[in-house]
Amino acid sequence: MKKSTIICASLAMLSGTALAGFDAEHTGLTGVIDGVHINNTGTGGFINFDFDAGHNNFVYTDVGGQRGGGQFSGGSFSTFCIELQNTLGGSRSYDVADIHNSPNPAPGNGGAQYDMADEAEVNAVVAAAIRLGWINSDLSAASATNTQLAAIQGQLWKVVLDDAVVTGNGSVATEMLALQNEIANDPSATVSGLVAMLNSNTQDQLFIVPLPTAALAGLLTLGGLAGVKRLRRS
Repeated sequence: MKKSTIICASLAMLSGTALAGFDAEHTGLTGVIDGVHINNTGTGGFINFDFDAGHNNFVYTDVGGQRGGGQFSGGSFSTFCIELQNTLGGSRSYDVADIHNSPNPAPGNGGAQYDMADEAEVNAVVAAAIRLGWINSDLSAASATNTQLAAIQGQLWKVVLDDAVVTGNGSVATEMLALQNEIANDPSATVSGLVAMLNSNTQDQLFIVPLPTAALAGLLTLGGLAGVKRLRRS
């Protein structure tokens, strides 16, 4: 089977509140080519090859869509995948959901529908990377090397692909171990606003939701906004 290149993108939501989605286009990878090996053939799967891993870089291709805070408020941003799926080029429209309501379609390539345990594990991985100083709380790079970015991505695949064996290649393995050791220091850590951005035709990503504006906060107080609907396979 032809090796696929992992790509990722981004969205917006507030806990329990649906915001408008937006369009974004992948512009490249900052990480390690063939950095992570994934094998789920022992559980009836079909994946057994290397994936490019690291930060995936995007630019917004709309002008009016809702955007998150921090790095997500500007024209470009970087994030991490939480799904294995062949991707297509061009601009894509994204919606937002809780991580445990991913992937879309469900199940995605490489595993089953995610659950609350997967969501907790994803939070623990990202929180550990933040404590190590590798990334910032908005998922942007801090001190991370390309190898450390690949290790974060590899560890994320490891926790959401429950039936797969996920290993780092070369020095990525060393950094994945360092990240695992940090996760063990606080396995229940959470990251404020961490959600999933979804598109049924490309890979689902992580996203940090924006803080409410004063007007939106007022609407929330009045209970005037609907909750986020679970995205299902069409």
